Amino acid sequence: MSIDETLEIPGLHDACLELAHVVLASGQPQVSRDILETLADRFEREAADFALLVANAGRDTALLARAVHYLVDAHALPLMGTDLEWFRQALACLIELAVPGIALSAKGAAFLHDVETGIAQSMQDLE
Repeated sequence: MSIDETLEIPGLHDACLELAHVVLASGQPQVSRDILETLADRFEREAADFALLVANAGRDTALLARAVHYLVDAHALPLMGTDLEWFRQALACLIELAVPGIALSAKGAAFLHDVETGIAQSMQDLE
């Protein structure tokens, strides 16, 4: 697959639109649809930068949309505005957890047990 090919990322635009709504419109319901769409497109482009990495690891690119939904639920706050730095950093961290790309030391890998425990607790909340 070449870098010029556009990868299909199911659900990503809708997830990014929801994120844009949370960070812009929660405190100001009068935000225009154009502004929401523009920010959603910026989020989508940032997330799409990870698509090739995800696909090359043999993973479903839809995990990018799921990661954005996770950010909506856990990290997006009203009035975060249009700064994308928090989004880039948070998404990069989530992608590294879901699609590991580096070898960890024993000390760094020990944190993954904490993540496992947290995931198990979150999944129990869904039951």
